[in-house]
Amino acid sequence: MTNPPEIGARSALGEAYLEGRLAQARLRGEFRPSRREDVTEIERLVRAERSAAIARGIEALRRGEVAYGVLAAGASTRMNLAEVPPEARHLLERAGRAEIKSKAMVPVVEIDGRVLSFLDLFLANVVRLSSETRTSCPIVLLVSEANREEIEGHVGRAAEISPEAVFPFCQALDPQIVASVADVERSRKNFASERDVESALELSRSFAGCALAIRKPGGHGEFLHQLISSGTLARLLRRGVRYLSVRNIDNIGGLLDDRWLVILGRMIEAERNLVVEVSRRPDGPAGKGGALIVRPSGDFELAEDPAFAGTGIDPRESYYINNATAILKVEYLFRIYDTSGAEILDSPPAKLAEVADRGRRKFPSLIDVKPVRLSTGQIAGAFVRETNLWESSGVERGLGVDAAGVASVKDVEEGFEQASVEEQRERALRVRFAATKKWEDYAGINARLAPHLARRILEGPLVPTV
Repeated sequence: MTNPPEIGARSALGEAYLEGRLAQARLRGEFRPSRREDVTEIERLVRAERSAAIARGIEALRRGEVAYGVLAAGASTRMNLAEVPPEARHLLERAGRAEIKSKAMVPVVEIDGRVLSFLDLFLANVVRLSSETRTSCPIVLLVSEANREEIEGHVGRAAEISPEAVFPFCQALDPQIVASVADVERSRKNFASERDVESALELSRSFAGCALAIRKPGGHGEFLHQLISSGTLARLLRRGVRYLSVRNIDNIGGLLDDRWLVILGRMIEAERNLVVEVSRRPDGPAGKGGALIVRPSGDFELAEDPAFAGTGIDPRESYYINNATAILKVEYLFRIYDTSGAEILDSPPAKLAEVADRGRRKFPSLIDVKPVRLSTGQIAGAFVRETNLWESSGVERGLGVDAAGVASVKDVEEGFEQASVEEQRERALRVRFAATKKWEDYAGINARLAPHLARRILEGPLVPTV
């Protein structure tokens, strides 16, 4: 088979991968899948408890103890930006943009002549919450070498956002490795079509373990590692930040609103170090994803589905699925990286890099094979060695992890099209997990939810009683 120009020689990392020395880590020790009764579902809380939690959360905002984080470094492998569908292309043209380089800039919805991208919705959400609560908390923005200029430039043009309030830091890009046939087969769900899978399998038969010149970010575990090595955590500590909210850029339901304040307020009261949002695991293909598990001690932990291999437990037995949305306390990072606020504040860049590596080594490796389009038009299956932000919950015992149960798009989509406009709005505003991973999601039920969520962000109220 002719060697495509992007595929090079087999690397040392590729050799380690083919020999099994670089592999998806497996869960160890005793655990059980989560059950419904393990987790408090936010919508079931009584009004008095909700109100008290909201008030506690707003107090933390007013003390300047909170920052709003978002993961915007993604390479959008399942939403190829060179294959923008007509709906998105129309919105791009309406926004006066010829092309985009990052998923964060994908246009989501048009409201009263204003085209809003994933990033626009997040920024507008911060502005609206800040206005309603009369607070001013910083934004923490993870970008990559591939999209830094585009994203930071766009944020800089947002008139309502003060440049001093934005803390961007940049994730480096790593070369990819062509996956083995077996790993491509295991990752079929990541490919858009059977044709793409067959292309990847053909390339893997000839080039597994070879380096791929097309580089990509090394996983969102780097949000934590580079939060430290970049000096961003030190900047946040100097500002008095104690809590950091974080979510994927494409979760249009994960608003900073009254429900988020309930989660923050309850977290503060319970003195937890990490609270992750979880939803009922749906049936079928949509039910794939990270699972919430419970250790014999009662500790919660998040684990990716491949980590269950060999345990005798099917991740689908877990009632709750990871929403990739959380609030962490900075002490959580001190435990993982064996550090302290004093060390972070006093260390030069080289020392901060050492601290970051100290924690990075604890994280299990994640091999997540994704499609990569080559200049020949072929689709390869490839990966970078990643660490997973959410699997940080299992790198030490007793990390103080809790979970909050919320509604996902799967809880409201049945019969949505037949419902009245008012009922559609009510259903849409219940959702806190509506991730957009591929173009089919973009044009499906998520597109029906987006106008309702966007209007709430733009017009409020996000917090009914302040």
